[in-house]
Amino acid sequence: MNRVIVIDPSISGISGDMLLAALIDIGADLDILSKLGKAVARVVDGVEDVNISVEDVVRGGIRAKALKVNLVEKHVERSGTELLQYVEAVVDEVGLGDKAKRIALSAIRALVEAEAIVHSSSVDEVHLHEVGSADTVIDIVGTAMALENLGLLESSFYSLPIAVGGGYIEIHHGTYPVPAPVVLELLRRGNAMFFGGTVEGELATPTGVAILISLVNSFVKALPMISIEKIGYGAGQRDFTTHPNVLRILVGRSAENVEGLEAEDIAVLETDVDDVSGELVGYVIEKLFELGAKDVSVQPLYMKKNRPGYTVKVLSDLIIYPILVKTLINELGTLGVRVYIMKRLKVPTRERKTIDVEIDGKRYRVDVKVSTDHMGNVVNIKPEYESVKSVAKELGVPFRKVFNNVQKAIEKHLNNET
Repeated sequence: MNRVIVIDPSISGISGDMLLAALIDIGADLDILSKLGKAVARVVDGVEDVNISVEDVVRGGIRAKALKVNLVEKHVERSGTELLQYVEAVVDEVGLGDKAKRIALSAIRALVEAEAIVHSSSVDEVHLHEVGSADTVIDIVGTAMALENLGLLESSFYSLPIAVGGGYIEIHHGTYPVPAPVVLELLRRGNAMFFGGTVEGELATPTGVAILISLVNSFVKALPMISIEKIGYGAGQRDFTTHPNVLRILVGRSAENVEGLEAEDIAVLETDVDDVSGELVGYVIEKLFELGAKDVSVQPLYMKKNRPGYTVKVLSDLIIYPILVKTLINELGTLGVRVYIMKRLKVPTRERKTIDVEIDGKRYRVDVKVSTDHMGNVVNIKPEYESVKSVAKELGVPFRKVFNNVQKAIEKHLNNET
């Protein structure tokens, strides 16, 4: 099973210090904080003193680690180029490996480029106010150091949707709605899923989102199937009365990785209908397939007052299932559709091939579907119905006879390949 990291900012958003604190809670060595603080003090111009520590706190009844940074610096406003250079210099100073270095540089570039876009400037010219502090360097490089220290850099990273907060905040350029413009730009760049949340105020900071989109392979609506090894909680600075102000990180192994198969999220749609004809159900099946349904099945059943009816079940991609739900309602007149978001393990490769078949002394070419797993092992070979039907009609022989001949040809084809 592969190592999987799930970052959960759906509880109370994300910030750089929450993320680093959660990784310390998982077990990253505290010595990295001392090493990081000394490197920042040596490299970043204007920084006179740095002390980084963590403490145990309780947020909404949940024990968590909180990052404490005592930072003395002459100024906090820096240009985008300066911040890029300082992150790169600190990365080299602490001796990060290539993978960790790429994560840190990717995060700072995303942050600086988002600032430049929002302010219609260039990376060289844009001046950073709230994120210009050495705090930003600490959060970004510290996260990369912690991941390297934990040996998690080769993991698959997932994130749940981000709670961004609501209302308005005061930034250098005035009062802005949450999420702030830079955060919104980062969410767009990372194709991130997000929602408001229950708090009036900013829950997702620019630095936290920049690191997150540089880490994760994909955003998911629900927790993937994993067996959990470790759980870390990083605390935010405030203590809310409505919910725990924590960021949660889960470290585990994938439980959906069956050798050779591929996992995907699908929507399963179900509805029960009566007072509809078989012809209408047949029409709806055809239409659902035309719209992109993966599969459609119909099961007869008895409903209230012993009325005969049908259960219509549809498998769909997550992207198009709302269209299929609307089609079921409009065409069948049903008042509701049950929707289940589920995992499906499937054979990853399906391709169409043509094989030669000899029937009554004549040779025909018949299409077959070949399914193989990730290792190239053949899982199933199935003749195409329309291709078999065409040969049966041409010869005037039973469909079963042609199908059996095709099956024998498939077996011969497999034996020749092995």
